[in-house]
Amino acid sequence: MSLRLKLSVMCLLMIGILVGCGTKKQEESKFALTGKIEGVVNSKAVLISHFETGVVQDTVEVKEGAFTFKGNYAEPTHAYLSIEGVDNLLSLYVENGNMTVTGVAKDFRNAKVTGGKTQDDINAYNAQKKAVFDKYKPIVAEYYNKETTKERKEELEEKLESRKLEMEGFDSKFIKENPTSNYSALLISYEISGKSAVEANKILSGLDPELQKNPLIVKLKAKNDEMKSLEVGMDQLMDNASNVSYKVDTKFKGADYGNVVYLGVLTNNNICVLQKDGSIKIVKPNGNEVKSLKPEFEGAASAIAVGESNTIYLLATLQKKVRKKYRGKSYDRMVAVGVECTVLNDKGEKINKYRLEGLKTATGARVCDGTLMVADCQNKNIVMFDAKNGKKTASLERLRTCCGILDFSVNKKKEILVANLGAFRVEGFNFEGKQLLAFGQRGKELNDFHGCCNPVSVNSLSNGAIVTVEKDPTRIKIYSKEGAKQIEGIEELVTGCTYIPMTVDANDNLYLASQKKGIVRCVSVKS
Repeated sequence: MSLRLKLSVMCLLMIGILVGCGTKKQEESKFALTGKIEGVVNSKAVLISHFETGVVQDTVEVKEGAFTFKGNYAEPTHAYLSIEGVDNLLSLYVENGNMTVTGVAKDFRNAKVTGGKTQDDINAYNAQKKAVFDKYKPIVAEYYNKETTKERKEELEEKLESRKLEMEGFDSKFIKENPTSNYSALLISYEISGKSAVEANKILSGLDPELQKNPLIVKLKAKNDEMKSLEVGMDQLMDNASNVSYKVDTKFKGADYGNVVYLGVLTNNNICVLQKDGSIKIVKPNGNEVKSLKPEFEGAASAIAVGESNTIYLLATLQKKVRKKYRGKSYDRMVAVGVECTVLNDKGEKINKYRLEGLKTATGARVCDGTLMVADCQNKNIVMFDAKNGKKTASLERLRTCCGILDFSVNKKKEILVANLGAFRVEGFNFEGKQLLAFGQRGKELNDFHGCCNPVSVNSLSNGAIVTVEKDPTRIKIYSKEGAKQIEGIEELVTGCTYIPMTVDANDNLYLASQKKGIVRCVSVKS
């Protein structure tokens, strides 16, 4: 993973736990960032700092390519620097002291930043890693040369294996050699991401005593201790959930339902299918269409929820067109600005409509006991509203979203089960937002969640078993007291990092969908 990508990922992972993120700039200046960028005359520079309480933006004038930011960053804080009229952003860590940034406008993202201890350590890390790549570059080039013989490739494979091992151990080596570095703490926070609390605890406990004193490590350990108390073993979580086996229902007529973006289920076990254009199809358990609804609404239809009396809540993300400029070219981009809920009766007639406060997107929805719950991937939260009037009542914050995906379900215990895919976990909460349970970690085994980020969907069965959906490749698993079992015969439903809608009816039949391949039905098989 490149340093730039790693920094971006870590920035997303650590809002709320970064060292010093709560220390906003004060009037007394202890920090100065002086810049000189060739190819810029008069412009504006913007420094975007990621604090615990939110993002802070500071703007200064650029004259003849020169500028200076001043402020107070008591601890290293991740930031992005941009210059008006110059493509790309520059990722850096700012902290008190005198820092400099130099470079050229046409290659701004590779500008040189020096003066801060954390940033200097990042520069050293980057240089050392580049040296490893350069050392093996001739071997890589020879291996992929068309004229290289099979025998010679076999000789080179042994050297390439050494390269692989050296790269896999690179971060651990840097951390060991730099036990007081803030960047070592940042590397560890990335390393434990997606690991179970038990595995993360082994890594944190094995650190050099000096590094364990680092404020970020102290916060990570406290957060991990909290997670460890929530993680329960499958034997405890699924104590009464007997094993359930499933097979694909080959007779189900679901292939013709394309462009599906979300699924719901009515009280009579008919499926409520939301399509990309906002139309809603009511489908029988055999796949036959009952009727098609064409509701009027604003925005882009993105989720639906079905109430106890078959009331349908259609969530649409409101958008506006924004003019963007990139590499000298301008283009229009649609940006999410809010969510509107249109409430329909079972005939498709509008009976209510309201704007949902504080949401930017709607990527998942459920209704239970008069509460409308909506997942907002962009804001990384799930917000609860009074289903009658759309007034906000509570929320689950700081979820780990990824790939524009965030979904959840509600089980019979009235627990909110979240597919917290950026954390590679399923997490459970009550309606007040208190966390109750967590399980899962990043990995390749059946009990783990694979890929870039997973699971993308989660639901529960009547006996308490939990169903999860993973993408890239598609994998549907049933968690019971016997552990995880994969449903066989599920073809690849989507390509890449794409959401897979899922719902479960009252008879525990599973329905999965994709925009290109329609709807798949899975039915239980008696042992």
